[in-house]
Formats: sequence, structure tokens, C-alpha cells
Amino acid sequence: MKRIQDFVLQENVLALLCGVVIFVVYLTTMCPTVSFIDSGELAAVAGTMGVAHPTGYPLFSVLGRFVTMLPVGDEEIIKFNTFAAMLTATGLVFFFRMMVLMLRWTRPRTSPGFSNSITDDLRTKLAAAAGTLTLGFSTTTWAQSTSVEVYAVHVMLLSIVLYAALRGALETLNKSEASSPFLFLAAYVLGLSFTNHLTTLLVLPALVYLFLRTFRDGKERFYYGSRLAPWFFLGLSVYFFLPLRALQRPPLNWGYVTDLERLAWHISGRQYRSWIFTSFESAAQQFSYFVHNLSNEFNWLALAFALFGLVALWMRNREMLYFWGIAFVGCLFYSINYDIHDIDSYFLLAYISLGVFVTTGIVWLVNLGTKLRWLWLPVLAIPLVQVAQNFSSVDESDNTLVRDYTLNILENLDSNAVVFSYQWDYFVSPALYFQTIKKIRQDVVVIDKELFRRSWYFRYLEDYQRWLLDLARPQVEAFLVQLAKFEKDEPYDPRIIEGRFVDMIRTFIRETAKERPVYVGPEIEPEFTVGFRRIPAGLMFRLAGSEESTYVEKPKIQFKNAKKSNKYATGLKNQYTQMLSYTVLGLRDQGKIDDALEMLELVTSIQPDFVPARQLRQQLIQRRDSNRSSLPK
Repeated sequence: MKRIQDFVLQENVLALLCGVVIFVVYLTTMCPTVSFIDSGELAAVAGTMGVAHPTGYPLFSVLGRFVTMLPVGDEEIIKFNTFAAMLTATGLVFFFRMMVLMLRWTRPRTSPGFSNSITDDLRTKLAAAAGTLTLGFSTTTWAQSTSVEVYAVHVMLLSIVLYAALRGALETLNKSEASSPFLFLAAYVLGLSFTNHLTTLLVLPALVYLFLRTFRDGKERFYYGSRLAPWFFLGLSVYFFLPLRALQRPPLNWGYVTDLERLAWHISGRQYRSWIFTSFESAAQQFSYFVHNLSNEFNWLALAFALFGLVALWMRNREMLYFWGIAFVGCLFYSINYDIHDIDSYFLLAYISLGVFVTTGIVWLVNLGTKLRWLWLPVLAIPLVQVAQNFSSVDESDNTLVRDYTLNILENLDSNAVVFSYQWDYFVSPALYFQTIKKIRQDVVVIDKELFRRSWYFRYLEDYQRWLLDLARPQVEAFLVQLAKFEKDEPYDPRIIEGRFVDMIRTFIRETAKERPVYVGPEIEPEFTVGFRRIPAGLMFRLAGSEESTYVEKPKIQFKNAKKSNKYATGLKNQYTQMLSYTVLGLRDQGKIDDALEMLELVTSIQPDFVPARQLRQQLIQRRDSNRSSLPK
């Protein structure tokens, strides 16, 4: 009994230690505010218990609301980001427990270099801890901890499901439990996981394989399947949150899921189907990205241990090899056939599987024998190399790019302005947080032009911006007739839909401009602003009629660079460069050379390698010197 207690104590201490170490490191790279893509929207949804973009993420919304109620003085977004770090670290604690469980049960009782002593078990657990840290500091896993996202919850729930399923199956196979309660826990958490993210589907093939190997008799499978199903559906019942909350008209009510048809569209991610299984070329590109990016996720030493792990599982426990092989291949096959840019998080299950192979390889090698104690050196080096290799690529501790960009836009808008944009990753999403949660510039109406391609957006605007729809009722109704055909998979003419869409947006802009200041992002296509001149106003264009002033003012811009360097940071800086360059030209044409040079200095501080800025600077200096020399002495 004392030995068993020692085993449990050691495991719990190491599990807690792994979680604390990972969490502390995560805090050093955490974003201090909103980040790119969905961060702002999800923070706003969590703060208001709203309905997020498909697939709705009801569990995330409920958990997020509890986070806002915690008696901590930090700003809401800091709470959410810290919560993401904690959830990711918790998921890795369960990964460690799962690995210790799997390795203890799969290890042969009589084999060179193995024994049943506490020392041997401790060696295995330490090796499992090294493998856990290696996975925890892989780029994509680590990235889930830096800012609020649904994938942090996904990492935790997926780890719990895998741990509970393996423990339940192993207890059943060893007949220590006739009906292990961990199987029921796995079924329940699996249902919960679906209510957080639909990619939970990717773990199902591996779980089905495990179920079939655990219960080999047909009657037994039916019996246990019927007992587990209610627990799965109990977890799945969190989806009822979506229509119930939508009926209450929350400030963020994406999809307007108040009927069964819209609910089905929303939770199935119907609007994303056009991006799945698009072509062999797309799949080949995504696969190539996964392969080439693998060394950025796991260092080469870790990948070498993963190969040893594959060999070890082939030699010792092929059922576990098949289980994790199915998980890896199933995840990879689906993800490479999803044609989106931000695909990394969809590979999470594949990276967890690789983490299993790495950990198995580590355990196998360190248990080869006492004469090879030097093997601990590369083992200890793996997580350290992971941190050194990946820290800079995930570090968002100084990333205020999105916050500054959004507030810079809002700061330079006139009162009661209306903004048409679809810069979701940089502006529209974070604006939802600042306007809804922080109550900043609530007089401004931000309209996402591309959301007008979804019928729910009109129902949403009926609740919150009905005046806008009233300005173009005939055009709205004409467009919705055609849009209904598209959404219901009925025959439609894309030229007619696009024509009515353009006519509707033009009417919105034209009629709104009669009553309120209207701004558009540089991404808004010219055909939507026919009849207006675009005047640089901060980081947006102010629309002016033929008789209105085209005066360009020097905007108020606060910019702080960040170490974060990826395609989103680059894209945001390009937005700065583009719009501020227009401002420089406008100030130049008005003879405000000093103001133009000041803005140009800001451009070059944002993008030092922007060649046109250097050329323009020389022209402005020459013009300034020429103006000064022509003044009377």
C-alpha cells in the first residue's frame, strides 16, 4: 500500500510541477490586450454571453462569462488571455497523466533495463514529464495560450477525453473495473468538446477503434454503447444555449439561431463547406506546409525521438500505435483538405499524437539501461531547445498592434460616423471588444460589408441598426430574394446576386452620407463608392461628395512596434503604410510639408524597408528647402 501511495504522490507532484512550469512560461509570452483574427470578437462574446461565429462555441461563451465574474482587478481581456494560458497548461497536465498511464500499462514486465521498482517508475515519469514539456512548448500548442481563443479549451477537453478513454479502456481490459467510470467521463467530456469546437470530430476514428478493441463481442458493444450514449448527449446538450440565448437578443448574436434550420447551419459550419475538399492542389499545398513547418513545431532532436517512439510502439504495443496512428492520419487528412490560411490550430490532434511518439521514444531510450545514463542529457535538452527555438515566434508579450490600430481608427473618426470595412483580423473583430466591453466610441457604427452576404446579418441589424436597413428597403428585399436561393441551394444566377449586392451597398453608403459621416477601409472596392471622393482620414478614407471639403488633416496616431512577426503583423503594418502614405501625399498637396515629413517618419519607423518612403522623403525635403529659400530675407 505504501508503494502505491508513493507512485500516486510522485505522479501528482510531477503533473502539478509540469503544469506550473508550463503556465509560468506561458504568462511570459501572453498578449497584454486583444490579438489578431477572432480574439476581439471572442472576448466580446465571452463578456456578454453572446453567440459567436460558426460553430457558435456555446461552452466557451458560458466559461468566458464566469471568467468575467472573477474578483480580479485586471481588464477583461487580460482575464481571458490568462484563462487561455491556464486551460492550455491544464490540458498538458492531463497529457502527462495519460502518458504515465499508457506507459505503465504497456511496459512489458520482463525486459532488459526494466523493473517494477519505484526508481524505474520515477524514471518513466520524469521522461514523460520531458515529453509533456516538449509538446507544451511546440509552436501551435504554445500559441493557444497567448490570447483568448476557443482552441485553449479544445486542448484541455481533448486531453481529458484521451486520458479518460484510455484509462477506462485499460481498466476494462485488465478487468480491474467491470465498467470503468472513466468511460462515462470520456463520453460526457467528448460531448462537451463538440460544443466547443467541431474539430472534435477528428478524434472519433481513434476512439471508435479503441472502443472496438476494448469490447470485442457484438452484444457487449451494443450494451456499453447504449450506456455511454446518454452521457455523450448530456455533454452535447450545451448546444441548447445557442437558441435560448439568441432569443434574448444579446449584443453579439451571430447567425441569429432562433430556428432549427439556422441552428443546424450554424453548428455544422455550413458556410465553410466550400473550403473543404476543394482540390488536390490545395491539399498538396497544405500537406507541404505541414511537413515543412514540422521542424518549427518540434526541434530535430524531438523529431528523432518521435521516430524511436514509433519503433518502440511497433515492438511493444501495436494497438497503441494504431490508436495514435489513426488519430494522426485522420487529423492530417481532414486538415490538409481544408483550404484556409490559419490552418495551424487544425493540426492540434496531429501534434498531440507526435507528442505521444516523442514521449514514448524518450521513455524507451532512458530505460535502455543504467550504463547509458548520459542519455538524460539529450532528454533534458529537448524541452529547453523547444523553448529557445519557439519563444520568439509565439511571444506576444509586447504585442499591442491590434489594440493600437483599432483605437487609432476610432480616434480619428467624426462623431456618429459609419464605417464600412471588412478588415476582420485587424479592426472589425477587435472593435467589437472595445465598443461592447470597454464602451469606447459607441457612437460609431462599424459595418462589416462581407457579412451582408449572410441573411442572418439583416435580422441582427433589424435589432440594433434598423435605421440603416430603412435607408435601402427596396434594395435589401431584392437582394434577400436572391440570397435565399443561394443559402437554400436552389438554382441562382451569381451575376444577379452580385449586381443586387453592389446596388444595395451603394444605396447604404449614398443614403447614409446624407445624414452621417461615412468612412470606408482601403479594401472596399471602388464600385461601391461611385460618386464619392476618398479623403485620407487616419487609417480610413472619409467619403466626400463633389461639393464637400477634401481637406486632409494630420491624424493622431499612436504606434508601438512588437517583436511578433507573422503574416498578420505584416498585413497590419502594410495597412498603416498604405493609408499614411496617402495622408503624406494629401498634406504635401496642401503645402503642409513639415506635417507630411512627420507622417513620413512614422511610415519609415513602421516599415524601414519601404523604398517609396525614402524617395518621397527626399522630394519633400527638396520642396521644403526650396520654399524656405524663396522667402524674403
